[in-house]
Amino acid sequence: MAAAKSAAAKTTETIEDAQAAFKQHATAGAEAMRENFDRSMAAMTEMTSFGRENMEAFMASAAAAQKGFETLSARAVAFSKSAMENHVAATKALMGSRSVQELVEKQSTYAKGAFDAYVSELNSVADLMSGLTKDAMKPLNERMSAAGKLMRVNGAVG
Repeated sequence: MAAAKSAAAKTTETIEDAQAAFKQHATAGAEAMRENFDRSMAAMTEMTSFGRENMEAFMASAAAAQKGFETLSARAVAFSKSAMENHVAATKALMGSRSVQELVEKQSTYAKGAFDAYVSELNSVADLMSGLTKDAMKPLNERMSAAGKLMRVNGAVG
């Protein structure tokens, strides 16, 4: 009978040890799942925030581009109007010429002035385009820098 009690005690002890081990592993597994879930939620929150910031950068870039194109359009209209007015004035002046030599001199003066104005306008438009490109690309470049930094922080880039 003592042997049966001893066997029963060992069986009970083994069952209790198994239950304790199971409980320990279940608790550790649940804790690991909770930690992984919390990390996943933090990553999702970070991704959502990063995506929102990207969208804001795209919107800022589009707004800068639109503003720049409006400026360029207004500039083109103003230059065209000015050039047309200068052309009309030059035509009137040419019509009032009293000699061929005077006509050629007026035509040369007008052509030189028109060419200089055109070159000046081209340089000005090139500067405006350069500024427009910088302004439109700035928010996107900042987001690319943020993406690179995020990859470095998270170990995706060495």
